[in-house]
Amino acid sequence: DRPAPLYAEVIEVPERLGPRGEVIEPLDTSALDGPVDALLARGVTVAAVALLHAYRDPRHERDLERWLLDRGFDHVSRSSDLAPSIKIVPRAQTAVVDAYLSPVVRDYVDRVGALGDLLMMTSAGGLLDTAAFRPKDSLLSGPAGGVVGAARAGRVSGRDHVIGFDMGGTSTDVARYDGDYEYVYEHRVGSARLVAPALAVETVAAGGGSICWLDGERLRVGPQSGGAQPGPACYGAGGPLTLTDVNLLLGRLDPSRFEIPVTRDPAHRRLQALRDELEARTGRSIPDDELLEGWLAIANEAMASAIRRISLRRGYDPAGYALVAFGGAGGQHACGVAEQLEMRRVIVPRDAALLS
Repeated sequence: DRPAPLYAEVIEVPERLGPRGEVIEPLDTSALDGPVDALLARGVTVAAVALLHAYRDPRHERDLERWLLDRGFDHVSRSSDLAPSIKIVPRAQTAVVDAYLSPVVRDYVDRVGALGDLLMMTSAGGLLDTAAFRPKDSLLSGPAGGVVGAARAGRVSGRDHVIGFDMGGTSTDVARYDGDYEYVYEHRVGSARLVAPALAVETVAAGGGSICWLDGERLRVGPQSGGAQPGPACYGAGGPLTLTDVNLLLGRLDPSRFEIPVTRDPAHRRLQALRDELEARTGRSIPDDELLEGWLAIANEAMASAIRRISLRRGYDPAGYALVAFGGAGGQHACGVAEQLEMRRVIVPRDAALLS
């Protein structure tokens, strides 16, 4: 099933610039009176503007932006301002994403910014003040902050070649730093392609909340997650067996380090149900520890593969890097992943819930 588009309506604009920015057909805003009035009557007050060859000369986009604002629009995202590049499709997609996010993000930034001077992290790992901050630059700011922090942790530990290993509840982000950051200038977020600089981060659907299950033929980990509600089975809220439960049952987690009650019994009941299901399907009885170790190995391999994609496939040997593990579940898998990649040094936060 195709996801619903971000935009509510597309209106063609009577105008045309040539490939060198010359005016072939002047902008005629009078032809837009009816369609724009209809949009305003429906409560649509945010627009994205993307016109052919506007990267060469933005005059028509600027004129249209001013006209829309004068007619009553609250916000206009202009492609020639956001992504002045030759390709109109990614340029238009970038403008649409920015327009879609602007009302929510601007409201949040304005409210938080009222507390005092504020700098916002971008997807490229830099900081901008609130006036210069654009929503299209914020979509990967969380992982980018992790990469910058991992690089700093490596330098403090005397290592300038590190691989960041950020394992959260639903996914794991990995990135390489060797004294400088690696960037991409086009990237996808969901189904949208954006023209915006971002730190190169590889993501795999394996996190502490990733569900451990059987697909009828083999053990699987993720991509589904137990989320925050109900969460892993050990939270006692009726959740499924997850990687967090696997680590708990294997003695790799210290329940006293959690700020919420974490108990083994619900996790063990979920494990027993899956073991019974496997036995009914295959006629084989597999010990609990073998099942748990199997799911653990699958998760570690998925995360090790993500690291190979940013290192070995690009000509870099991960054995020469230190693995900086962080995130809510980073400490649980760092050593296993490092062992698969023959990485000899792991940097783990002091508060990681790790026993072995």
